[in-house]
Amino acid sequence: MLPDQFSTVCLHVAYRPDLGQLTGRWLRSVSEAELHEGYSALRRAALHYACGHWLVDARRRTTRSANGPEWVTSRFLPEMQQALGQPLRVCFLVLPDYLASLPPNSSPSGPLQFARFVDEGAASAWLAAG
Repeated sequence: MLPDQFSTVCLHVAYRPDLGQLTGRWLRSVSEAELHEGYSALRRAALHYACGHWLVDARRRTTRSANGPEWVTSRFLPEMQQALGQPLRVCFLVLPDYLASLPPNSSPSGPLQFARFVDEGAASAWLAAG
């Protein structure tokens, strides 16, 4: 991985040119302001690298704000896809208990696709298939 200037105190951001993949790994649970700051860092990195394949590792975020996931999937990602001007495919790595509390992954088609996984290998395979 290349060193990356986009990381924050809460989110490690790295770009893998060999995979054409941007990775964001949350380092801990975050406040809503930190959540927005982290996703802003991902946005800057994605635009810098023109990268539409993301792996977001949220397994260390054991506490979530009530509207955080909704904001990410319904507002941030659609706006990000528009800003990027290319398809955006995002996989989220989450803890098994959290995944069990969510509705099943939908398979949206079109320029924005996202899915949740507990296994990083399965998540990477899904990204590579797109």
